[in-house]
Amino acid sequence: MDNPIHVLVVDDDALMRKLLTALIGQHDFRVSLAHDGLSALEALRSGEEIDLVISDWEMPGITGVELCRELRAMNLPHYVHFILLTARQGAADFSAAMAAGADDFLLKPISPPILKARLEVVKRLLELQQRLRRKNRLLAEANEQIKTAYARLQEDMEAAAVAQRCLLPEPIKDMGPLRFASFMLPSTFVSGDMYNYLELPDGSVAFYMVDVAGHGARAALLSVTLNHLLDVAAFVPHAERSGPAPERIISELNRRFARVDAGMPDYFTMICGIISPGGDSMTFCQAGHPSPIIIDPGKPIRAAGDGGFPVGLMADGDYLSVTVPLAPGTRVVLYSDGMTECARPDGEQFGEERLHILLDSSRDAPLADLDAILCGALTKWQGSERFEDDVSILAFEVVSGR
Repeated sequence: MDNPIHVLVVDDDALMRKLLTALIGQHDFRVSLAHDGLSALEALRSGEEIDLVISDWEMPGITGVELCRELRAMNLPHYVHFILLTARQGAADFSAAMAAGADDFLLKPISPPILKARLEVVKRLLELQQRLRRKNRLLAEANEQIKTAYARLQEDMEAAAVAQRCLLPEPIKDMGPLRFASFMLPSTFVSGDMYNYLELPDGSVAFYMVDVAGHGARAALLSVTLNHLLDVAAFVPHAERSGPAPERIISELNRRFARVDAGMPDYFTMICGIISPGGDSMTFCQAGHPSPIIIDPGKPIRAAGDGGFPVGLMADGDYLSVTVPLAPGTRVVLYSDGMTECARPDGEQFGEERLHILLDSSRDAPLADLDAILCGALTKWQGSERFEDDVSILAFEVVSGR
């Protein structure tokens, strides 16, 4: 041990105190003396660390058993071993002493070999306790370091979430004949979902929605990267490029991210498209993303497109664009699969059918109310405001008379 074991000898007999001091001192233990139970209590309450108390049973004032009971009630920061010194050998006496918290007994007259054996046992126990305290201290220090690191990580994640939200478009915005509405419900501080809509030089409007596989910082980092890649320049055809812009964009992203030499690839679903300047048609391409929902005035609600492969899974993935006519009053809703896969406690998912019914029943509601309608429905469905997956919605409508 780092420090000598401190033994408090408590006995009203001066000769016994002297004998115990001599015997204990042979084993490199530090000895303090108390002439009765009250003075022993004062020593224990003084704050000085005492490892072992050897106390006579019969003493004036308070007995050794009462002293032991008082000691156990102190709730000291360390354990104090207690050995009773007695000539009693009755079973009832031993039961009473053990009930009071005594650890061991020394019978009178004292046998030096037995005393030595008792001290060696206490020494081993104290060494184990000291190692345990040292380990607990190291664990406590490590726990504090983890808490500090977690707090810093949380601050960084919150800052990253704010920065990521700054990349999202305005929740409500008019562009020519179009009115856009969008919102995101991230499952964590940051999200693997990303979306945007951009006005192009010829008056057309480009849009996209991305859903990166996984959650947290890794998915968010890729979504932010895609936000920077999918700018206005990405949607404007150059002379050396051919084919519909949405199809070309997804094919180029797939070639960039489907690299076999990069280990397990990060992949994502996406949908991107261009709405004509007059708002009378939409050309879009899917890559494993849920199909957009088309709500035409006076017509049944429907889904357009057939899916396609996610970006980054197959280097030779084939992508095609689809053109859909739009009429004044037509509403188009894009969503991430966090919407339809939102599950109740029993595991049942919200599903496409319920989403279609909900959107159909709210087709006459202002586009700006879509956020509250969908968020309220999901929260009620799962019984919680905490979502297991990111939920993103990007919707637009062709405004009549604009």
